[in-house]
Amino acid sequence: MKKLLFFLIASFLFNLTVDAQAWRMRRYEAVIGIGTTHYFGDIGGWSKDENILGLRDIDFTQVRPSLYFGFRYKLYEDLALKLNLTYGYLHGDDADDVNSSRNFKFYTSIFEPSIQVEYAFIKEKEAMSYLMMKGGGMSQFHPSISSYVFLGLGGAFFKVTEKENLQNVDLEYTPAALVIPVGIGLKFGLNTKWSIGFDLGGRFTTSDYIDGYTSEYSKSKDVYFFGVFNMMYKIETGVNGLPVFK
Repeated sequence: MKKLLFFLIASFLFNLTVDAQAWRMRRYEAVIGIGTTHYFGDIGGWSKDENILGLRDIDFTQVRPSLYFGFRYKLYEDLALKLNLTYGYLHGDDADDVNSSRNFKFYTSIFEPSIQVEYAFIKEKEAMSYLMMKGGGMSQFHPSISSYVFLGLGGAFFKVTEKENLQNVDLEYTPAALVIPVGIGLKFGLNTKWSIGFDLGGRFTTSDYIDGYTSEYSKSKDVYFFGVFNMMYKIETGVNGLPVFK
């Protein structure tokens, strides 16, 4: 009886220690994802008098695809840095909107490298618990959900293809801008190495030319959003603190 009690107490203490330090064993994550883009700018949309909180500007017929790669490093259990590389398409059309008589339309391909800081307000629990037994131990997987907010800085490099009447507008501009990514993310552990998740983030830019057009009535820069469904792979951390690729 005493031996059983000893093993139960030791198992509990060992489990607490492992859980507290487990994130250090896999501080790196490789991320890949596919998603959607949505653009808010001078082409398409509705006037502010007809638009409550911009909700009428959400037009799912204008949604376009994106492809995403990332690499995350955990500084602490609830704080991480992530490098992002995103490529996508933006689209806008005056048809059936407030400027339908103008009939401007555009397509933009955009490449965005950025780095962001993530804060996990719901921390990711390491998905393993251990039970000590004579001669060894066994482990059991426990899926967990975590969530985080992020803020970053990056660049947007874009190429605009003017369509319809927009082809007659001659503008000179630099096809690059600074962007500030702001958003929220969700992760769900599938096993000890793989997770799936979803990120939704707005991109506030320093350019009003991502759609190839600006206007004297424009009071703000162009904004676009990425919504990304992603898959993450945890990479083991070596004794030297560097990732171990097997």
